[in-house]
Amino acid sequence: MRHQWLSLALLFAGCGGSDHGSDSARAVVRGTTVDERTREPIAGALVVGPEGAKARSDEHGRFVLEGLSAGASGEVRASSSDGLCGSVQLRPLAAGELEVVVHLR
Repeated sequence: MRHQWLSLALLFAGCGGSDHGSDSARAVVRGTTVDERTREPIAGALVVGPEGAKARSDEHGRFVLEGLSAGASGEVRASSSDGLCGSVQLRPLAAGELEVVVHLR
């Protein structure tokens, strides 16, 4: 009997109050910023997504917007220091990862 109570207590301890379930309802947008004319990646571009998520593209044009809610929508906008800009419209995000390419012009 005592063993059953301990098992139930451990089961319920993992079911609520923590953010284990919220991880599955999170979305990540990964992508690349690319110069539309040259098709070269753009390093250092400011990337802004839904829910105020921000990132800078690395030397390969790669960026990651993390901590987004599943169901969030809007657009991913990118701008470079030399005035190029571009955007990608997002459908409501599913939990997990989405890969996009933002062409700047």
